Amino acid sequence: MAQLLWLALGLLLASSVAEAATANYTFTVQSMRINQLCNSTDIIAVNGQLPGPTIDVFEGDEVVVDVINSSPYNLTIHWHGIMQLRTPWADGPSMVTQCPIQPNSSYIYRFNVTGQEGTLWWHAHSSFLRATVYGAFIIRPRNGNAYPFPMPDQEVPIVLGEWWSQNVVDVENDAVMSGQRPIQSDAYTVNGLTGQLYQCANETFTAVVQPNTTVLLRVINAALNAHLFFKVAGHNFTVVAVDGCYTANYTTDTLVLAPGNSVDALIFTDATPGSYYMAVEPHDTLSPSTVATTDDDSTATAILLYNGTSATATPAMPTMPSNFDTTTANAFYFGLRGLPAEVPSPVDVSMTIELGLGQLPCDATQTSCAGKAFAAAMNGVSFRLPTQMSLLDAQFDGSPGVYTADFPDGVPPNGTAMAEGTKVRSLPYNSTVEIVLQNPLALPSENHPIHLHGFNFFVLAQGLGTFTPGNTSAYNLVDPVARNTIAVPTGGWVVIRFLANNPGMWFFHCHLDAHVPMGLGMVFAVENGTTPDSILPPPPDDLPMCRPGSKRRHVGRPPPPPPPEAKAQPPQSPEANGRHPSNKEGEDITRGGAVRSGQDKEQGRSIILLAASYLPGYPSHELNYCVVCLFVLLLHRNREMEPAAAMIVPLVLALCTAMAGAAVVEHTFNVGGMNISQLCTNSTIYTANEQLPGPTIEASEGDTPSGNFTYQFNITGQEGTLWWHAHSSLLRATIYGALILKPRNGTAGYPFPAPYGEIPIILGEWWNKNVNDVEIDAHLTGLGPAISDALTINGMPGDPTPCQGSGVYEVEVASNQTYLLRIINAAVNVELFFKVAGHNFTVVAVDASYTDPYATDVIVIAPGQTVDALMNTSAPPGLYYMAATVFESKTRPIRFNNGTATGIFKYEGAPNDTAASMPAMPAHTDVVTAGTFYWSLTGLVRPGDPTVPTAVNHSMVVEFGMEQGPCAPDQTRCQGFALVASMNRRSFQFPKNASLLEAMYDALPGMYSQDFPSSPPPVPMATKATSVKNVTYNDVVEVVLQSTTYSRVLGTENHPIHLHGFNFFVLAEGLGRFDPTTAGSVYNRVNPPVRNTVVVPGGGWAVIRFTANNPGMWFMHCHLDAHLPLGLAMVFQVLDGPAPNLLPPPPIDYPICY
Repeated sequence: MAQLLWLALGLLLASSVAEAATANYTFTVQSMRINQLCNSTDIIAVNGQLPGPTIDVFEGDEVVVDVINSSPYNLTIHWHGIMQLRTPWADGPSMVTQCPIQPNSSYIYRFNVTGQEGTLWWHAHSSFLRATVYGAFIIRPRNGNAYPFPMPDQEVPIVLGEWWSQNVVDVENDAVMSGQRPIQSDAYTVNGLTGQLYQCANETFTAVVQPNTTVLLRVINAALNAHLFFKVAGHNFTVVAVDGCYTANYTTDTLVLAPGNSVDALIFTDATPGSYYMAVEPHDTLSPSTVATTDDDSTATAILLYNGTSATATPAMPTMPSNFDTTTANAFYFGLRGLPAEVPSPVDVSMTIELGLGQLPCDATQTSCAGKAFAAAMNGVSFRLPTQMSLLDAQFDGSPGVYTADFPDGVPPNGTAMAEGTKVRSLPYNSTVEIVLQNPLALPSENHPIHLHGFNFFVLAQGLGTFTPGNTSAYNLVDPVARNTIAVPTGGWVVIRFLANNPGMWFFHCHLDAHVPMGLGMVFAVENGTTPDSILPPPPDDLPMCRPGSKRRHVGRPPPPPPPEAKAQPPQSPEANGRHPSNKEGEDITRGGAVRSGQDKEQGRSIILLAASYLPGYPSHELNYCVVCLFVLLLHRNREMEPAAAMIVPLVLALCTAMAGAAVVEHTFNVGGMNISQLCTNSTIYTANEQLPGPTIEASEGDTPSGNFTYQFNITGQEGTLWWHAHSSLLRATIYGALILKPRNGTAGYPFPAPYGEIPIILGEWWNKNVNDVEIDAHLTGLGPAISDALTINGMPGDPTPCQGSGVYEVEVASNQTYLLRIINAAVNVELFFKVAGHNFTVVAVDASYTDPYATDVIVIAPGQTVDALMNTSAPPGLYYMAATVFESKTRPIRFNNGTATGIFKYEGAPNDTAASMPAMPAHTDVVTAGTFYWSLTGLVRPGDPTVPTAVNHSMVVEFGMEQGPCAPDQTRCQGFALVASMNRRSFQFPKNASLLEAMYDALPGMYSQDFPSSPPPVPMATKATSVKNVTYNDVVEVVLQSTTYSRVLGTENHPIHLHGFNFFVLAEGLGRFDPTTAGSVYNRVNPPVRNTVVVPGGGWAVIRFTANNPGMWFMHCHLDAHLPLGLAMVFQVLDGPAPNLLPPPPIDYPICY
C-alpha cells in the first residue's frame, strides 16, 4: 500500500500541469576509445558520447532514465540540481542515497522536475568517473509559459570539462594511495573537445549563429577540480539564470563558474560577421602566497561562427583574465541578484560550518603515503562514507551504527584535532536552516564550491575575512540569488538559507572532486513530516545493493557490445536528438541421498545454499519466486513474492560458527526445471539441483552465520530433524529437503544410544501435471486441489506402480544394529501412516525436540512434522518394505489418494531376488491409531531444558472455520460458491506490496490491522482481512486451538497447525469443545511434548503455550497447503523488547516485492 501511495503521489506531481509527459532515456555506460592530445585513450562514457546525451524536458515532466552499467566500475548518476522532491532514492551520490550500480547491472532513475526550469546537468557521482560521464539537463518552461527574458532565437549548450590522457580512476587511486592532490589535468574541453590551441590540431566545437540574433548559451562547468573563466571574443553576456534559478539581468564580459555551477547567458550576435573564439581558462584559487600550484593553465577553445563566414577564417581571441584574478571572480559571484522572492523566516536552525584543509596520518590502505596525507573537514569532522549500506537506507530502516547524528553546529575550539567520522545533522521537517560557510585564510586555503543536494538555497550575503555573528545588515532578503552550488571565497564567507521540506539524506560537500575523498562534506538528515507527502517513501524495487552480486531485481541484459571507436560529440540539439529519446562444492548424488562434503576448519561451520532459477513457461502474472523457507524455528526472513517472468532467484543460506573444530560445508542449490519419468508419464518438475528430494543439509548445534546472505540465522539450542521447502504456491511438492541438526559433540550428545547409522526418510506427494496448474485450477474452481497421483518415499513411489522407471528407494542395512530414521512428512495435503515390515520403532524426537522413548510399530505424521525413530535391524536377513499410506481424517466421505508408496530395507547379504515383506497398514480412516500416536508422546526433560512458563499473559481461543462463500470475479470456473477458511472468522489475506515484516519494521501504514480477535467473535460469516495479534516481548501466550464441525456438507478434518519462529509446549489435546472449567486438570505441565506443528483433531482441540521472546512477524497457519490460500492462518506480531532484543534491520540483499 505504501508503494502504491507514493506512486500515486508521484503521478499526481508529474501531472499537476496540463500536458506533462514522461521522458524516457536509456544510458549505456561503457568504455570507448577517443583520440585527443596525440593519444588514444580509453574512457568511460554514456552512449558513446562525450559529453553524454542531453536530457531535454519541460517543467513538470517525469524523467525515467534506465542506466545500464556495462563499464568495469561501480558507478552512480547524480542529477545535479534536481531537487528530487519525494524521490530521494534517485539523487545518486554513492553510499549517501544508494549503493553503486555494479558492473553488468542497471538501475532505473525516476523523478519529476515540477517547479524547476533552466540549465542543470547530470554526472557520475562515484570516483573520478564524472570526468567523462556527464551531460546537460535542460528544463524548459511548460507550454504557454515564457522565459522571464526575451525569447532567444537559438540555444547552445556549452559543457566545460577537464581531460586526462590516462585512466581517471587511476588518477584518483594514485592520489588516495599517496595522500596527495591528484595530478593536474592535461587539458580543458568545450563539449568534449580541447580546441585548436593544444598540440595535434585537436577538433574544435563550432556553433554556427545568425547575425543580429539572440543566442542563449547554457554553460556548465563539469570540470572535476577547476574553477573556470569563460569568454567569447567580441561579445558580452547578459546572465539570466544560474544553477537553474532565474536571476536579474547581469551584464558582463566574463562568466565565472565553479565546478558544479551552470550559467544561462544571452549574447547578441551584433559583432562583425566572422569567427570568434569561445575560450576557457582556469581560475586558480589556491592561496599563491602560501602554496605552490601546478594547476593546468592552458586554454580550451571553441568557435562562435557567424553564418556565411568561412570555416577557415582565423578566429578572434578574447583577452582572458589572469589565472589568479580573484577580483574578477568575486565581482561576478557577488554581483548576481535573483528575482524577487520570499525568503523563509524565521530561522529554526542556525549553523556555522568552517571549511578546512589539513593533514591526517596515513592509513594502512595508503601504501604510497609518506607519513601524512592531505585531509579536509567541515567543523573539524573529516567525512567518511559508509561501506555496508547507504545513509538513506540506514535512515529509512533505522539501522544503527551506520552514522551518528551529532555533526556540530559550530566551529570547534582552536587546537581541536581533525577527526574522521560519518556524522549527519538531523533537521526537522519544514525547518528553516541558515548556515554561515566560513573559509578561513589558513595554510593552505582555496575557494570551495559547496553543493547542497535536494534543495536550492538563497545566498543572503558574501564577503571576505571572518563573518561577524549577528551582523545581518548586509543580508539581501528581497532578491537574493538562489543556487545549489556556491563558491565560498578563499579567506571569506557566505550565508545561505533554505527550507528543509524534503525528507531524506542530502549530501553537502565541496564540488572539487579531489576534496570529497579527503573528507570535505557532511550530510543533512531531513526528518519525516506528518502528512503522506512529507514522509520518506520506500526504496524502488531495483535499488542497487552494496554487496557484489546481490540486487533487489535481476536485470536480464545481453552482454555489452565491444567498446566503440568513437569521436567526442557535442550535445545534440533537441531537433537532432529527439525531445524524449527512447533511448560445495557439492558432490553429485543419486536421488534421495544425502550430500556431505567439506573438510574440518579451525573456524566456523557454514552452510551456503544458492538457489537461482527461471521457471520457464509461466505467464508473468502467474509466476512466483520459488522462495525457499527453512522449516526451522529461528528463521528470521520469510516472504512470498510475485515477480515478472525471467527473473533469477538468489537464495543463499548461511550457517557457520567460530567454535573450534567446526567444519565448513557448502551447497549450491540450483532451482530449475528437470524432466522425470514417473507413473508412466514424462513430467517436468521444479527441484533443487535436479534432485527429488533436494540435498540434505547437515549442521551441528550452535552453528552461527558469517557473511551477508539472503537467509541468515543461528541454530543455537536446537538439535534433531527439520527440513526446508519452497513457501510459495504448491512448488513445495517438489522443492524440499532435510535439514539435520546434530549435537555439537557428535553422536555422544544424543540422549539415547548412539545409532549405527542414520537414514533420512522424506515422504511426499506426486502429481503428473504441473503443480502450479493444480493450484491455479483449485483457485479458479473455488474448490480444493485435485488429489495427488501418488505418494513418494525419497522422491520415488516404489514397487507397486505398474511402470518401469518410476523407481523405488532402497537402502542397505547391517544386521543387529540400531538405525536412526529421520522421517519427514513433506506431503502437501495429507497426513501419513508409515511402517516397516517386521520392525518396530522407538520414537526419540519430534519436530527436532527430544521425547521420552515411545515404542510403536507405526509412525503417524502430519504435513510439516518430523519424527526421529530408532529401529533395530534384528529381523531375519531379507528385504522389507517400508510403506506410507494416507491417514484420512475427514468426517465427510471424499476422494483421496489410497495408494501406497514403498521403499526397501535390504539387509546386507540378502539376495536381490528375495521377495520383500509388506507391512499390514492401518485403515485409511483409523482415527484411533492416529490419535493414540499423537496423544501418547511426552517430552524429554533434561537439566537446563526450558520449562513450561506458568504466568500466562495472553490467553486465546482460535477457532478454525470452513464455509462456502461467493465466487470471486477471477474464479472463472467457480460454480456458485467457493471454499473460505478462517481463524476466528478472519480469512487471512496476504499483503501485496510489502511483507508484513517489512511493514512492521518500517511502520508502513495500511498494510495490516492489529485487531485479530483473542476469541471467536459472534458473527455469521468470515471476513477477509490481514489482521495480526500484537504480543509484548517475553509475554507468555496460551492458545486453545479449536477445530469445529463445519457443516453437514463440508464436515471436518484434522488441521496441522504450524507456528513460525517458536517451539511450543503441547499441554493438552482432546475431542469435542474445549471446556476451560475442566481442561486445566488434564494439562501436562511436567513433560509435555515440544513441537512446531501440532495436529488439531477434527472436531477437537489442542492447547499450546510459548514465550514470545523473538521480535517479528510470525505466521501461524494450517500446513495443509490447500487451506492456506483459503485463509486458514493468522500472524503474531511480537513487539520489540529492551535492547538488544530488538527487531534487526533487513539484510542488504533482502528481496523486494513487485
